[in-house]
Amino acid sequence: MQVDESKIKWRQFVSGDNESYSWIYTTYVQILYRYGLRFTSDPEIIKDCIQEVFTSLYKNRNNLITPDNIKVYLFVSLKNCLIRTLYKESFYDRELPENIQFSLESTVEEDFINNEQYANQQKMINEILALLTPRQKEIIYYRFIQELSMDEICILMNLNYQSAQNLIQRSLKKVRQNYDSIEVFLLILAISLK
Repeated sequence: MQVDESKIKWRQFVSGDNESYSWIYTTYVQILYRYGLRFTSDPEIIKDCIQEVFTSLYKNRNNLITPDNIKVYLFVSLKNCLIRTLYKESFYDRELPENIQFSLESTVEEDFINNEQYANQQKMINEILALLTPRQKEIIYYRFIQELSMDEICILMNLNYQSAQNLIQRSLKKVRQNYDSIEVFLLILAISLK
């Protein structure tokens, strides 16, 4: 999928093309669902929020502009919807955004490899991830799994550039203090969570 194709489809959708709207939905719905699993394991909440995001897009398409990155725009929209919903359900303290859980542990859908090497890798990843705060896990996911730019991460996490850089550096430093090779960790993490 090329970013240019997404932008073309987005512009066509904003102009009233329902086939482009369907293309955007079909292209991004599974990516958004997997992303939603990082915040909650409740599939109904995730599906409802995805539906809310796409319904809102359709209703407000006359007022939409073409974002720089469609995926980041949809991630932000879904994340905001999930947080609102989880707050309503009283899962999180409204005052502390740091309390929002962000899981990098594998989900049932991602547990398709059942061999000893995979189990050992998962054990190592889980041990390393246990060292990190939810915000540190989230930024590692965006930077190294989704391969987002720092500017896109700043938008998703509502951080300024320097704060995002500091958070990544503190996260990686914490991993380095406990494990020899950060590169091996990031490679295994990327392979297991894609």
